[in-house]
Amino acid sequence: MTTPNHLVIVCGHGIYLGGPQNGHDESEWLIEPYKKGETPTFMAHIKAGADVVNSDPRSVLVFSGAATRPETHLSEAKSYCNLALDNNYFPPTFVGSRVLLEERALDSYFNILFSLILYWRQHPSNHWPERITVVSHEFKRTRLVDGHCAAVGFPLDRVTFLGINPPSLKVEDQASNQLTLGQWEQDPHGASLDLLAKRQKRNIWGVSQALFLDKNEATKAGLEGQIRTSKDGSQTLLDYKGCIRPWAT
Repeated sequence: MTTPNHLVIVCGHGIYLGGPQNGHDESEWLIEPYKKGETPTFMAHIKAGADVVNSDPRSVLVFSGAATRPETHLSEAKSYCNLALDNNYFPPTFVGSRVLLEERALDSYFNILFSLILYWRQHPSNHWPERITVVSHEFKRTRLVDGHCAAVGFPLDRVTFLGINPPSLKVEDQASNQLTLGQWEQDPHGASLDLLAKRQKRNIWGVSQALFLDKNEATKAGLEGQIRTSKDGSQTLLDYKGCIRPWAT
């Protein structure tokens, strides 16, 4: 395999359960009521990520999203990969090498951070990506790039964003959907009780929210002393002046 240098992150927004229509029928999905009509957009996100990994031999595609529904243990990440395979978006041989599953993220900040750590962990040389591409809704561009990518310290000149909105999304709806950015502006790493509580509510299967397996792994990654641990054991990055993340060097 060509040495990878490009991390492609597809953020999960629903759970594809499988079915004869390969995801083209919304009844084959588990989604919140307010996402009705958006499953074709989720499929477009998956296809956009697959197109990058097919065209760039140095890219690694990560589907990111935990299991968030009581009806199934299936994660958003695994379901997205299943849909890609059902629709022949990339060869099955890509799974496990060129396509990875990040199955712990419970919000968009962790879509970025957990995917970075997974990329590092899965490669023998334990190196960080030189650049990343993020695939999500266009209206989340500011939150994901100027918010989360900036917060974790990934150089923004090495970030590409592929934004695909639902065709029916109105301008006023885009504005309302960005209101949560205000919380992230005040709390860039999502460590506040409010954002922590939202993650805890979604974490119905009790998936670990620690960044690393142990202190030794955090040290090996170059992030010892840069991690905040909450009372429930979940972790985020610390934010302080002069902090240089290992993926920024």
